[in-house]
Amino acid sequence: MNRNLGIGPVGIPAQADALRRQLAANPADRISRHNLAVELRNLCRSEEALVEIERAWADGLHYAETAVMRGNLLADAGRFDEAIEAYREATRIKPELIEPHVVLASLLPQLGRKDEALDTFHEALRRVPENGPIWAQAMVIARGHGNYAQLLEWTAAAEARWGQDPLIETYQAIALSGLDRDTEALAVVDGLLAREPNYSGALTTRAHIMLRQGDPAAAALAAERAAQLVPTDQAAWSLLGVAWRLLDDPREHWLCDYDNLVMPIDIGTDPDIRAVLEGRHAVSAQPADQSLRGGTQTRGNLFETLDPVILALAFALREAAQSRIAQLPHDPSHPFLSRNTGAISFPTSWSVRLRSEGFHVSHIHQVGWMSSAYYASLPPEVAAGSGQGALAFGVPDAALKLDLPPRRVVQPKEGTLVLFPSYLWHGTTPFESEEPRITVAFDMLPVDNGSGQG
Repeated sequence: MNRNLGIGPVGIPAQADALRRQLAANPADRISRHNLAVELRNLCRSEEALVEIERAWADGLHYAETAVMRGNLLADAGRFDEAIEAYREATRIKPELIEPHVVLASLLPQLGRKDEALDTFHEALRRVPENGPIWAQAMVIARGHGNYAQLLEWTAAAEARWGQDPLIETYQAIALSGLDRDTEALAVVDGLLAREPNYSGALTTRAHIMLRQGDPAAAALAAERAAQLVPTDQAAWSLLGVAWRLLDDPREHWLCDYDNLVMPIDIGTDPDIRAVLEGRHAVSAQPADQSLRGGTQTRGNLFETLDPVILALAFALREAAQSRIAQLPHDPSHPFLSRNTGAISFPTSWSVRLRSEGFHVSHIHQVGWMSSAYYASLPPEVAAGSGQGALAFGVPDAALKLDLPPRRVVQPKEGTLVLFPSYLWHGTTPFESEEPRITVAFDMLPVDNGSGQG
């Protein structure tokens, strides 16, 4: 229905109808029943999909992929304990299948069970230690959770099995730095760069360490080289902006340009939006790998829905964003402006509900090009413009140990969308209220319009 715009469900009703006809002719076709469940879920018909996947499972289709789909549909229904068992069953059947491990690592902390989040990774690494992708994903998740002790343990075990490897060594340096062992971390990363001077991940890690060590000139050299090698690396640009700021380099203002690249737009609100979004906050705690503290985040891609209120909002947000970026100048040397094609896609979208004293730690969006915050519902204490719950730009990650004030602060207003480059550091100030602070956020990527940009 909205596939050309990248909004809404991705399934095609005709495919589901064809599968139903196939099952009418052969009810024992378990694979078609599984596929029908997938198509129905894509069409946001999760209740019907759950009926089909449960029948396929009951009929003996005990594939790991079927267990994952059962987990997805049970979670959609809010039956989280059953969903967790389904995901765990998938990891028992096929430990090398990455999806159920990743979903559990995200879901369990949101249910107050963070201590269990990495359990299936431990078991998979024991059962299929020769599987490289599982090692890599385990390290990604441990880093995202800030579990640097576990990350260091896994990098040591991975190195013992696989030998010297740039990815393993980079994660080892990240783990050591996260444990405040920067001298050891620097030795690891410099040893790696001596062998592979153009390994961008190591360069970005070195920039991070040098900022922590109080050497912005060295940080700038490493971050600039990383950005040259991978111009879309948002982390490299974010660290380079901090280094240039500390060096009083005017390129910080060219890169960040907070006055012009932080873009508030008033698009209004739908009176039904708060209730619709509240209904999607079914978990009790924040994900372990996200920026929010003291709140919840919706699961999945918010805009993949048939809900007319959310779809209307998504269209309004797209129209406002594309209208605004059409007004930006073009600068072929600028990491943000040079990628502006005038058209965007929404690879990810979500809602955050912060409780009293909740906030976002300062962070960036590594997988985006342009990011956002839309204020769907605000507590009166925030709406009053008191400074509570404000959006602050330019304060770097606390892990860098830098005491820098914000470069720009935007006071939220209901119905306002704020756009900004994904590499800009941003976080929020806490607030106190009996009412929640509800936002919608989405990352954007440029759509190639035939010019070769994007």
